[in-house]
Order: sequence, then C-alpha cells, then structure tokens
Amino acid sequence: MANTVTKALLEKYLDNRCTPEEVVLVEIYLQQPGSDAALNAVLASRLEADMELSMQAPEDEVQKAAWSARMRSRMGRGAKIRPMGIWRYAAIGAAVLAGVGGFTLLRMHKPATQSVALLYKNNPQGQRAIIHLADGSVIHLGAGSRLDYPEAFTGEKREISLTGEAYFEVAEDPAHPFVVRTGSVATTVLGTSFKISAFGGKPLSVAVATGKVRVDYEERELAVLTPGKQMTWNSGNAQLADVAVADIEGWQKGRLMFNSQSLQEVAADLERWYNVKISFVSSEKATAKITVTLFGSAPLDKTLQTLAAGSGFSYKINGRDVLIQ
Repeated sequence: MANTVTKALLEKYLDNRCTPEEVVLVEIYLQQPGSDAALNAVLASRLEADMELSMQAPEDEVQKAAWSARMRSRMGRGAKIRPMGIWRYAAIGAAVLAGVGGFTLLRMHKPATQSVALLYKNNPQGQRAIIHLADGSVIHLGAGSRLDYPEAFTGEKREISLTGEAYFEVAEDPAHPFVVRTGSVATTVLGTSFKISAFGGKPLSVAVATGKVRVDYEERELAVLTPGKQMTWNSGNAQLADVAVADIEGWQKGRLMFNSQSLQEVAADLERWYNVKISFVSSEKATAKITVTLFGSAPLDKTLQTLAAGSGFSYKINGRDVLIQ
C-alpha cells in the first residue's frame, strides 16, 4: 500500500491532529530533503494568512503582542514535534515578525510545493511480504510488521522505519549509509544482510549475516556487529551473543530457530506467522524451555505436531484458536 504526505496531512501534523500512523508517515517524510519545499509552503500559507489578518486591523501594541504570541505558539508546537526542524520555523518566523517588508519578501520568494511520496507496507498477522526499494535493496517483511520508506532516496542517507520484524539485503552504496530506525534505536549499514526484530514491549534484536552494522541508541553507540553476531537491547541494556549465520538467513525462508526459549515465546511467533491465538491450560507448560527448529511455511497442524513431540503436550485447533494442554 502506498501513501503520499499531502498538504492537508502536514496541516494536521502542525495542529497535533494526526493519528499515530500519520505521525510516523510525516516524521519519516520530514527526514527527506525534498520535504523542505512542501513544509515551507504550508508554513508560508499560514503565516501569510495571519499577516493579512493583522494588516486589516488597526496597529496597536496589544494587538501586535497577541499576534506574535499566536505565531510563537504555533511554531512552538511544530518545533516540539520535530526539534531538528526548528531552523525552518525560525527562518520564516523571522521574516514575518520583521513586518510588512518581511511579508512582501515572503510573497515574492514563496517556494513551489514538491510532492515526495512516502510509502508503507503494513503486514497483518499471518502475512509476509518482499519489498524492493528504489536503491535495489530487498526487504523481507515479517507478519504483524510495518515498514515505512520513501519512494526514492534523495538525501545523504537512505532512511527507513521498521516496526516488527524484517530481514534486509541492502544494496551497497558507501556514499549513502542505509539507516533502519526502530523507535530510538538506529541501525546503520553500508551494504550487508541482517535481521531486526523490534516489536513493541519486547526486546529489540539485531543479527548480522554478512557485512557490518552499527547500532545506536539516540546518540550513543551500542555495538558494531559483524557476521554471526547479535545484539539484544532490553530495558536499557545491550547484550551481545553469537548466532549461526544460517539461522539468520533461514528466517526469510520460513525457518524459525528457538534456543532455550519458553513455549510462550514460541507461541507468540507462531501467532504472528499463522494468524492464530494460542492459549495454555497450564502456566507451567507455558514457561517450559525448548530448543527446536520449526518451518513457518509448513501447515499449522504439522508445525504443532513437531512442537508437541519435543515438548510432550497435546493440543486442539478450533478455527483460529489453538489450545495447548
């Protein structure tokens, strides 16, 4: 599914009226160099309207103060949403607050609006997808996961945003680092293949199959990973571990590797892959640890048979509900 950030959506964003999904779209869009013209055009339109209203009324100090406060309040909301963009608001605000001369200059040099498309793919439970980016990179997006990405990369960096799980095969381009943003964590690569798992409320993990990646939390470097290395970020702590490259690469083909993990954790993955709800009769059974390799491409019943054989449980399937006894 594709979506374009429009003038109307930018207006909603400035007024803090966007849905969480729209906020993600706009914030990724604003990282693209081509967004400057569109954003400035929206701001210019708003500021011109306020200026015209102010020029129609008698000029007195009280009215000027009220007008300035209203403008600062509006700019403040925008700056709070996107701190890195303060200079944009300040540049336009300085011209307007300077008076009629600034207003005339703004009208003469009002930039033309450019439309930069931001696309997204949102996989429901039980559905996976392969996404080809404009730079030649290929992304295998997991079930219950979302990817936000520009139609074309135009800046110094190739930036995208992930919620959920995906395997990346990044086209090599040393001059334009590839950055995957998952909340406050950024994974930067030059050309490599790796897997990220970043579901809300669960530890984030980055595992490298080829090449090298750097993982940052805000401005702090967490780890530099090479093939066969994995970093898990949980509650402010980063842990490094070894992982088989074949296991990382196998995920894109439906191979699910679990190493001393609880059945509850295994069930959570299977719920996404098969779009089912798995419940446990016994909490003790749910916390039992297991090491197993499953294949998400197999029918659900066969996968459960494999899991049950190694864990000693029985199960019942009723539509999309699975009960483990």
